[in-house]
Amino acid sequence: MFRSVLALVLLTAALPAAANVAASRVPYLPVPEGAAVILNTGSTNTSGYRIVVQPDGSAEYVADAGPATATVSTSLAAKLFADLKAAGPLGDLPAQPCMKSVSFGTSLFVWWKEGGRSVDLSCPAGPSGSALSADAANIASELHLANSFRRPVMRPLLPGEQHAPAPATPSANPSP
Repeated sequence: MFRSVLALVLLTAALPAAANVAASRVPYLPVPEGAAVILNTGSTNTSGYRIVVQPDGSAEYVADAGPATATVSTSLAAKLFADLKAAGPLGDLPAQPCMKSVSFGTSLFVWWKEGGRSVDLSCPAGPSGSALSADAANIASELHLANSFRRPVMRPLLPGEQHAPAPATPSANPSP
C-alpha cells in the first residue's frame, strides 16, 4: 500500500515538471534560403521566441501567443544582414561566459547561411557579437516581443486533498 501511494505521489509530482519542460521549447519555423533566425530560449519562468527575418524585412515569428507574420523596417533588416556579413562565420565569434539567474536567465542565438549558429549573444564578447545582440533586441522590440512570464502549472489534487481556503485579507481601515 505504501509503495503504491509513494509511486502515485512521485508520478503526480513529475507531471507538472514534464509539462514545464515541454512548454519551454520554442517551436520551429520554416527558414527560406538567405533568411536569418533569432532565437531567445526563454527560461524556467519566461517563454522565449523565434524570429525568421528575410533581407527585405519580412518576418515570421512564434512566441507565447502563437505564430504570426510581420515586417521589420528595411533599415533594421539591412543592418542585421550587414552585421551578419561582417561577423563572418557565426561559430567563430568569441564566447564570453556570464552569470545568469537559474529561473530568469535566457540565451540568445542567431543562425544564418553557412555561418552556422552564433555563441550565446546574451553575453556578447567583442564588437560583432554586441552588434548582433543589439540587432536581435531591436528586431524583437519592433515586433513587440519580450520574454513573458509563463502561466503557472496546476497540479491535480491528490485523493482526499482539499483546496486550502484563501487567506483573509486585512481591512483597509482596521478598527482601533
